[in-house]
Amino acid sequence: MSNRRNYITKQIKGYTQILSCVIFLRYFFFFYSFLSFIFWFLNCFEVDWLYLFNWLFIIPYKMVNKFYVPQGVSADFSLAIIGGISLFLGFIVDVTSNNLQQKLYDLEEEEERLIKLTRNKERKNSRVAVPSSVDMNTTEKLENSKLLFIISPHVNKIKRKKEDLELTFQDVEIWRQRVNKKLLDNILYSKPMQKGYYRKNLFLIYKEFNYVDDFIYYIRPTLDSIVLEFRKYGIAVTFCYVLSALALMQNLEKELDCMDTILSLNFLNEIVVTNRFKVTYDNKGIQQYSMILKGEYNLSKNLSISNKQPLYILTDKNKRGEEL
Repeated sequence: MSNRRNYITKQIKGYTQILSCVIFLRYFFFFYSFLSFIFWFLNCFEVDWLYLFNWLFIIPYKMVNKFYVPQGVSADFSLAIIGGISLFLGFIVDVTSNNLQQKLYDLEEEEERLIKLTRNKERKNSRVAVPSSVDMNTTEKLENSKLLFIISPHVNKIKRKKEDLELTFQDVEIWRQRVNKKLLDNILYSKPMQKGYYRKNLFLIYKEFNYVDDFIYYIRPTLDSIVLEFRKYGIAVTFCYVLSALALMQNLEKELDCMDTILSLNFLNEIVVTNRFKVTYDNKGIQQYSMILKGEYNLSKNLSISNKQPLYILTDKNKRGEEL
């Protein structure tokens, strides 16, 4: 089993390096395509200063002209062809990137599964085994994991009269921004190591995963106070939020993308946690909360790829089955 984990760890490292290069190429091709179409459009109007940027297209221009010879100045579609080819390559690299991300995620899930199997075996044998260097590195990765939190507010108008109108899309965005700002102001006491927005949803990263119990203890009254405050303005606020564990910062975007998909399932006012969170939380010595299986869900944004993963609801141990 150790050899298997060692092999998977090496694969994860290799795929991570390849993925970084592929992501760079994806952005490069899309940007170069955009640039080519812009310059082709300007060239149609014979803008004088365009010659200053000829060096950007010299090599692709020569390659295209081996197959396409412009018939006069006004009919030169070389830049448009370059843009189309770059766009096509960008889509190919994007598909490759998605496949690599899926493969990397599967490898990490397999690594965590093997870790859990090893830990359960050690507990059953009731003896302390001398861990290999790979085991020590993996255990250390779990212990040094960071806590990742993402939240999405849902706002609706409280109708006090039948003639009250629903909120417009623009109104919803304005109220969401106000809720996020209030939430951020009220939660800064916890001193997250990083905060930001991913697809308009607020996320927070805490340096130590073990902060999770204190975080949950304080986040609940914070959210309740926000709900009460906005109710005064005639706005009903509910929340979807997800907790996960983050071992490596370079996996942040991929983990946020997965958590964003979970948010789209609209589990209102339940603390949903990922399988990665569960594995890391199970590794804690003292566990204040229990995790109840919510079910298995396909978290892949690619409809042609099935990525079923278990999701859990976090509950108080002394109030099993009740919402937090």
